[in-house]
Amino acid sequence: MRPSHSQHNGPWADRNSNPTGIPDPAFGPALTTTGTRPATTEPVDTVGVSGMRIDAEHRSDGVVHARVVGEVDLQSAPDLRKWVHEELTAPARLVLDLDAVEFLGSAGLSVLAELSEQAADARLTWAIVASTRVVLRPLEATGLAEQIPVHTDLEAAVRAVHEPHRPSSP
Repeated sequence: MRPSHSQHNGPWADRNSNPTGIPDPAFGPALTTTGTRPATTEPVDTVGVSGMRIDAEHRSDGVVHARVVGEVDLQSAPDLRKWVHEELTAPARLVLDLDAVEFLGSAGLSVLAELSEQAADARLTWAIVASTRVVLRPLEATGLAEQIPVHTDLEAAVRAVHEPHRPSSP
């Protein structure tokens, strides 16, 4: 005899599956650091339980190069926000490389807007690397591209965070 109910295999069936093999957030911290903060250019990998990954490199020139991989959405944006607040101390130089981002949602845009607002107060000099439509389109559509220092390559972004801050022209 067959059971009277069937297993649901609709669009919500895989929502709680964990293809990354990362532990359930209820049983561990939102971010885990797999290394110590080196003074050289050796990478420090940080993984969020949301599937988004932040590969951070503390360069010898004082720049933190953080490469974000995956989706920056409602689930992962808090991991990004937490990483920035825990990893950076003022004054800081940050290059946030978003070229490996596959989706940038409104929650991710909110984190970027917060960073932009806090940059002057926290003595944060920062730039974004973004050359893909996935990232550039939401930045342009919301007007954030005009407020955030966006560069198409890593070298330009690193140069920008080393330049002295110039006040905006009226």
